[in-house]
Amino acid sequence: MSILKRFLTEDLAPLIRGRLTRAPRSPGAGARDIEEDRNEITHAKSSLNLNSGMKVVILNWKNGENDPFTVVSATIRQHFHDCGKNAEVIEISAGDWVARLAELVPDGVEFAFTWQGFGSDTRIAEGGENLWDLLKIPLICIHGDHPSHTPACHQLESRYCFHLYTNAEFARYSNRHFRRLRSATVIDIPQIHREPRLQSRAGEHFVFAKNINDPVDTERIWQERLAKPLFDMYMIAVEVLKSRIASESYVDIHDVLDDLIVERDFEWLVPAIDMAKYHKFHSQMDHYIRSHKSILTIAALREFPIRIYGRGWDRIAQVAAASHVFEPARDMADSQHLYYARYGLIDISPAKGLHDRTRRAMANGGAFLSSANLEDSFADIGRFDRLFFSFRTHEISEKCEAVLRDPEGHLGVAQEFATLYHNRFHFRDFVGKIDFLAKLARPF
Repeated sequence: MSILKRFLTEDLAPLIRGRLTRAPRSPGAGARDIEEDRNEITHAKSSLNLNSGMKVVILNWKNGENDPFTVVSATIRQHFHDCGKNAEVIEISAGDWVARLAELVPDGVEFAFTWQGFGSDTRIAEGGENLWDLLKIPLICIHGDHPSHTPACHQLESRYCFHLYTNAEFARYSNRHFRRLRSATVIDIPQIHREPRLQSRAGEHFVFAKNINDPVDTERIWQERLAKPLFDMYMIAVEVLKSRIASESYVDIHDVLDDLIVERDFEWLVPAIDMAKYHKFHSQMDHYIRSHKSILTIAALREFPIRIYGRGWDRIAQVAAASHVFEPARDMADSQHLYYARYGLIDISPAKGLHDRTRRAMANGGAFLSSANLEDSFADIGRFDRLFFSFRTHEISEKCEAVLRDPEGHLGVAQEFATLYHNRFHFRDFVGKIDFLAKLARPF
């Protein structure tokens, strides 16, 4: 065993402290504004070394609720291989993952790839050097959730680290509240899912797959645990957000919350005074509003046949219509059949961009209705209006009525959009951008 290898695997590994948290969520980065020149992207793609012995490492975390990452990590590995990358998945919930990574260093690691920044905060001993600086491995963090949920996964400041967000709102928050060598920025997620399509569509119903925290329970917990001024502030924010969501086509809830802090002079929530309390406020409201939107959607569709998959629906199920069937949540590996109901998926997006469930529906050639707002990325999105909804009164029910009148026409439009999306955001372009960034991080 070489001296370097022995140091990394025997001496270094016992000192590693990986602070892995249970929740996930988002950043983004670039060397300049990642709106790079087309020429530079083309150069990055053409420079992929198809015969390189160097590895690309995908960090997987299997302990998330319903295991959302394992299947996706395996699929991304296939995509990287198709782009000429020698990719390997390392399970970071395993105790020896740093030693496994270190074993690859002597032969070369092009970059490591991780969802939600998991593994980015791994340091050598207490308060020691960051792992990625020590090993000089570029780390590409793709964040699909808001930074307030797990701030530790968004705060690494390193020449080797790039934080890329799937939503512009999340990237703005990250740049505003985390120190950055490089600005966090946005990256368009391609059609990642790759699975053999099932034989046929079956079931005269819509599908809604979402774990929720019942807002009634959440408000009770707030009242029990928060000091009254803070509880009152939370409830004011809830009412403002509910009102805006019911009347506007799209609401950036985090901008609304920041405006509210200033307007109401809630000085104890100013980031400069208590950043942890500030992040928690944003995180709590984000979770609350996602659940509120989900319940709002199901309530608006009382007369429609729907199968709801997920936890947290007990109270709603007790008073639900007979046409609503509630099922347990499914792991990612055991949920493909959800995308083959005749009327398709109804999906709540956490921000403007498409949620991964919608992209999976598209990959399976399925129909969908999404709350995503894609006006910024698709100038011609108006011709796909039947696929998208807001939470304004009657809008979602009108969209579902249109599906029931013409399910095959709706499916055809969804498939047309899926083709457009795949062609516009191809995985090879995605890999080319990552490859370009990884090269920028290297000192040679």
